[in-house]
Amino acid sequence: MLTLFILLAACLVMLVSLSGAILFLLPQKKLQRFLPLILSLAVGVLLANAFLHLLPDALKHQESHRQLFGWVLAGLLGFYFLERALQHGHPQLPDQAISTASYGKVNLVADGIHNFIDGVLIAGSFLVDPLLGVTTTVAILIHEIPQEIADVAVLLNAGFSRKKALLYNLLSAGACVLGAVATLTISHWLTPNLNILLAITAGAFIYLASADLMPLLRKNVEQPLWLHGLMMGLGVLLMIVLIGPEAAHQH
Repeated sequence: MLTLFILLAACLVMLVSLSGAILFLLPQKKLQRFLPLILSLAVGVLLANAFLHLLPDALKHQESHRQLFGWVLAGLLGFYFLERALQHGHPQLPDQAISTASYGKVNLVADGIHNFIDGVLIAGSFLVDPLLGVTTTVAILIHEIPQEIADVAVLLNAGFSRKKALLYNLLSAGACVLGAVATLTISHWLTPNLNILLAITAGAFIYLASADLMPLLRKNVEQPLWLHGLMMGLGVLLMIVLIGPEAAHQH
Protein backbone atom coordinates (compact mmCIF):
# COMPACT_ATOMS: atom_id res chain seq x y z
CA MET A 1 0.00 0.00 0.00
CA LEU A 2 2.85 2.39 0.84
CA THR A 3 4.43 1.71 -2.56
CA LEU A 4 1.14 2.64 -4.23
CA PHE A 5 0.99 5.96 -2.36
CA ILE A 6 4.59 6.73 -3.34
CA LEU A 7 3.91 6.06 -7.03
CA LEU A 8 0.68 8.09 -6.96
CA ALA A 9 2.50 11.04 -5.38
CA ALA A 10 5.27 10.86 -8.01
CA CYS A 11 2.70 10.70 -10.83
CA LEU A 12 0.93 13.75 -9.38
CA VAL A 13 4.19 15.71 -9.46
CA MET A 14 4.77 14.54 -13.04
CA LEU A 15 1.33 15.84 -14.11
CA VAL A 16 2.19 19.29 -12.74
CA SER A 17 4.36 19.66 -15.84
CA LEU A 18 1.10 20.25 -17.72
CA SER A 19 0.75 23.56 -15.88
CA GLY A 20 3.00 24.99 -18.59
CA ALA A 21 -0.05 24.83 -20.87
CA ILE A 22 -1.20 28.06 -19.23
CA LEU A 23 1.09 29.82 -21.71
CA PHE A 24 -1.07 28.49 -24.54
CA LEU A 25 -3.94 30.70 -23.39
CA LEU A 26 -2.07 33.60 -25.01
CA PRO A 27 -2.54 34.13 -28.76
CA GLN A 28 0.56 33.27 -30.79
CA LYS A 29 1.51 36.90 -31.48
CA LYS A 30 1.16 37.94 -27.83
CA LEU A 31 3.05 34.85 -26.71
CA GLN A 32 5.99 35.75 -28.97
CA ARG A 33 5.95 39.30 -27.61
CA PHE A 34 5.90 38.23 -23.98
CA LEU A 35 8.22 35.23 -24.35
CA PRO A 36 11.43 37.24 -23.64
CA LEU A 37 9.88 38.45 -20.36
CA ILE A 38 8.85 34.90 -19.46
CA LEU A 39 12.43 33.80 -20.20
CA SER A 40 13.65 36.48 -17.78
CA LEU A 41 11.33 34.95 -15.20
CA ALA A 42 12.83 31.54 -16.06
CA VAL A 43 16.36 32.88 -15.42
CA GLY A 44 15.32 33.99 -11.94
CA VAL A 45 13.59 30.66 -11.25
CA LEU A 46 16.56 28.57 -12.46
CA LEU A 47 19.22 30.54 -10.54
CA ALA A 48 17.14 30.72 -7.36
CA ASN A 49 16.47 26.98 -7.62
CA ALA A 50 20.21 26.32 -7.95
CA PHE A 51 21.54 28.69 -5.25
CA LEU A 52 18.65 28.72 -2.75
CA HIS A 53 17.26 25.19 -3.07
CA LEU A 54 19.54 22.56 -4.63
CA LEU A 55 22.89 23.70 -3.19
CA PRO A 56 21.64 24.25 0.39
CA ASP A 57 20.02 20.80 0.29
CA ALA A 58 23.26 19.27 -1.01
CA LEU A 59 25.33 21.00 1.69
CA LYS A 60 23.25 19.30 4.39
CA HIS A 61 24.53 15.89 3.26
CA GLN A 62 28.12 16.72 2.30
CA GLU A 63 30.96 17.12 4.78
CA SER A 64 33.49 18.35 2.21
CA HIS A 65 32.25 21.58 0.66
CA ARG A 66 35.16 21.61 -1.79
CA GLN A 67 34.14 18.21 -3.12
CA LEU A 68 30.52 19.34 -3.40
CA PHE A 69 31.38 22.44 -5.43
CA GLY A 70 33.59 20.22 -7.56
CA TRP A 71 30.42 18.36 -8.55
CA VAL A 72 28.74 21.70 -9.30
CA LEU A 73 31.65 22.52 -11.59
CA ALA A 74 31.36 19.06 -13.18
CA GLY A 75 27.67 19.70 -13.84
CA LEU A 76 28.35 23.11 -15.38
CA LEU A 77 31.15 21.88 -17.65
CA GLY A 78 29.41 18.60 -18.39
CA PHE A 79 26.30 20.31 -19.71
CA TYR A 80 28.45 22.65 -21.80
CA PHE A 81 30.00 19.66 -23.56
CA LEU A 82 26.58 17.98 -23.78
CA GLU A 83 25.24 21.02 -25.62
CA ARG A 84 28.26 21.08 -27.94
CA ALA A 85 27.71 17.39 -28.68
CA LEU A 86 24.05 18.08 -29.49
CA GLN A 87 25.13 20.89 -31.81
CA HIS A 88 27.45 18.56 -33.74
CA GLY A 89 24.52 16.20 -34.11
CA HIS A 90 22.82 18.72 -36.44
CA PRO A 91 25.51 19.82 -38.92
CA GLN A 92 22.93 20.69 -41.56
CA LEU A 93 21.42 23.50 -39.51
CA PRO A 94 22.69 27.09 -39.40
CA ASP A 95 24.52 28.15 -36.23
CA GLN A 96 21.57 29.96 -34.68
CA ALA A 97 19.20 27.04 -35.26
CA ILE A 98 21.77 24.61 -33.83
CA SER A 99 22.06 26.71 -30.67
CA THR A 100 18.32 26.97 -30.36
CA ALA A 101 17.71 23.24 -30.74
CA SER A 102 20.53 22.25 -28.39
CA TYR A 103 19.74 24.45 -25.40
CA GLY A 104 16.14 23.21 -25.48
CA LYS A 105 17.43 19.65 -25.20
CA VAL A 106 19.87 20.64 -22.45
CA ASN A 107 16.95 22.07 -20.51
CA LEU A 108 15.07 18.78 -20.85
CA VAL A 109 18.03 16.75 -19.56
CA ALA A 110 18.70 19.10 -16.63
CA ASP A 111 15.06 19.23 -15.64
CA GLY A 112 14.84 15.44 -15.97
CA ILE A 113 17.60 15.06 -13.36
CA HIS A 114 15.81 17.58 -11.15
CA ASN A 115 12.55 15.62 -11.43
CA PHE A 116 14.40 12.37 -10.71
CA ILE A 117 15.68 13.93 -7.48
CA ASP A 118 12.15 15.00 -6.56
CA GLY A 119 11.06 11.38 -6.96
CA VAL A 120 13.87 10.24 -4.67
CA LEU A 121 12.86 12.83 -2.06
CA ILE A 122 9.19 11.81 -2.22
CA ALA A 123 9.89 8.09 -1.88
CA GLY A 124 12.50 8.64 0.83
CA SER A 125 10.11 10.83 2.85
CA PHE A 126 7.30 8.26 2.64
CA LEU A 127 9.65 5.49 3.77
CA VAL A 128 10.61 7.55 6.84
CA ASP A 129 7.06 8.64 7.71
CA PRO A 130 3.92 8.62 5.50
CA LEU A 131 2.83 12.02 6.88
CA LEU A 132 6.24 13.47 6.03
CA GLY A 133 5.83 11.99 2.55
CA VAL A 134 2.49 13.78 2.06
CA THR A 135 3.81 17.16 3.23
CA THR A 136 6.97 16.80 1.11
CA THR A 137 4.86 15.97 -1.94
CA VAL A 138 2.64 19.03 -1.40
CA ALA A 139 5.68 21.27 -0.98
CA ILE A 140 7.27 19.92 -4.18
CA LEU A 141 4.00 20.36 -6.08
CA ILE A 142 3.82 24.03 -5.06
CA HIS A 143 7.34 24.98 -6.09
CA GLU A 144 7.24 22.92 -9.31
CA ILE A 145 4.45 25.04 -10.86
CA PRO A 146 6.59 28.11 -11.74
CA GLN A 147 9.49 25.80 -12.66
CA GLU A 148 7.37 23.88 -15.18
CA ILE A 149 5.89 27.04 -16.71
CA ALA A 150 9.43 28.37 -17.11
CA ASP A 151 10.55 25.08 -18.71
CA VAL A 152 7.77 25.20 -21.31
CA ALA A 153 8.67 28.84 -22.05
CA VAL A 154 12.30 27.82 -22.67
CA LEU A 155 11.24 25.01 -25.02
CA LEU A 156 8.90 27.29 -26.95
CA ASN A 157 11.69 29.82 -27.37
CA ALA A 158 13.97 26.98 -28.49
CA GLY A 159 11.73 26.35 -31.47
CA PHE A 160 9.58 23.50 -30.14
CA SER A 161 5.93 23.54 -31.22
CA ARG A 162 3.35 23.96 -28.46
CA LYS A 163 2.42 20.27 -28.65
CA LYS A 164 6.03 19.05 -28.56
CA ALA A 165 7.00 21.47 -25.77
CA LEU A 166 4.22 20.13 -23.56
CA LEU A 167 4.84 16.48 -24.50
CA TYR A 168 8.61 16.54 -24.01
CA ASN A 169 8.25 18.46 -20.75
CA LEU A 170 5.82 15.78 -19.55
CA LEU A 171 8.28 13.03 -20.53
CA SER A 172 11.05 14.87 -18.67
CA ALA A 173 8.78 15.13 -15.64
CA GLY A 174 8.28 11.37 -15.84
CA ALA A 175 11.78 11.06 -14.36
CA CYS A 176 10.08 11.78 -11.01
CA VAL A 177 8.41 8.37 -11.19
CA LEU A 178 11.75 6.77 -12.12
CA GLY A 179 13.36 8.44 -9.10
CA ALA A 180 10.66 7.05 -6.83
CA VAL A 181 11.01 3.54 -8.28
CA ALA A 182 14.81 3.71 -8.03
CA THR A 183 14.55 4.70 -4.37
CA LEU A 184 12.29 1.75 -3.65
CA THR A 185 14.73 -0.66 -5.31
CA ILE A 186 18.24 0.69 -4.68
CA SER A 187 17.77 3.16 -1.83
CA HIS A 188 20.88 1.77 -0.11
CA TRP A 189 23.02 3.29 -2.91
CA LEU A 190 20.93 6.20 -4.14
CA THR A 191 20.19 8.07 -0.90
CA PRO A 192 23.82 8.51 0.24
CA ASN A 193 24.74 9.89 -3.20
CA LEU A 194 21.79 12.28 -3.51
CA ASN A 195 24.02 15.27 -2.76
CA ILE A 196 26.03 14.55 -5.94
CA LEU A 197 22.88 14.61 -8.09
CA LEU A 198 21.75 17.84 -6.40
CA ALA A 199 25.12 19.52 -7.06
CA ILE A 200 25.27 18.40 -10.70
CA THR A 201 21.73 19.66 -11.31
CA ALA A 202 22.59 23.00 -9.70
CA GLY A 203 25.56 23.33 -12.07
CA ALA A 204 23.29 22.50 -15.03
CA PHE A 205 20.72 25.13 -14.03
CA ILE A 206 23.45 27.77 -13.58
CA TYR A 207 24.86 26.91 -17.01
CA LEU A 208 21.47 27.00 -18.72
CA ALA A 209 20.52 30.37 -17.19
CA SER A 210 23.85 32.14 -17.65
CA ALA A 211 25.25 30.63 -20.87
CA ASP A 212 22.08 30.15 -22.91
CA LEU A 213 19.18 32.27 -21.69
CA MET A 214 20.99 35.46 -20.62
CA PRO A 215 22.82 35.85 -23.97
CA LEU A 216 19.46 35.48 -25.73
CA LEU A 217 17.96 38.20 -23.53
CA ARG A 218 20.87 40.54 -24.27
CA LYS A 219 19.80 40.55 -27.92
CA ASN A 220 16.28 41.70 -27.01
CA VAL A 221 15.87 45.46 -27.25
CA GLU A 222 12.09 45.65 -27.51
CA GLN A 223 11.40 45.71 -23.77
CA PRO A 224 13.23 48.02 -21.33
CA LEU A 225 16.05 46.55 -19.23
CA TRP A 226 14.32 47.35 -15.94
CA LEU A 227 11.34 45.21 -16.97
CA HIS A 228 13.59 42.19 -17.54
CA GLY A 229 15.26 42.85 -14.19
CA LEU A 230 11.84 42.99 -12.55
CA MET A 231 10.85 39.63 -14.07
CA MET A 232 14.12 38.01 -12.93
CA GLY A 233 13.55 39.37 -9.45
CA LEU A 234 10.00 38.04 -9.51
CA GLY A 235 11.31 34.60 -10.44
CA VAL A 236 13.74 34.67 -7.51
CA LEU A 237 11.01 35.90 -5.15
CA LEU A 238 8.61 33.17 -6.27
CA MET A 239 11.15 30.47 -5.49
CA ILE A 240 12.02 32.01 -2.10
CA VAL A 241 8.35 31.98 -1.14
CA LEU A 242 7.56 28.54 -2.56
CA ILE A 243 10.72 26.76 -1.38
CA GLY A 244 10.01 27.88 2.19
CA PRO A 245 7.36 25.23 2.98
CA GLU A 246 9.51 22.44 1.50
CA ALA A 247 12.53 23.47 3.57
CA ALA A 248 10.39 23.57 6.69
CA HIS A 249 9.04 20.04 6.09
CA GLN A 250 12.52 18.61 5.55
CA HIS A 251 13.72 19.67 9.01
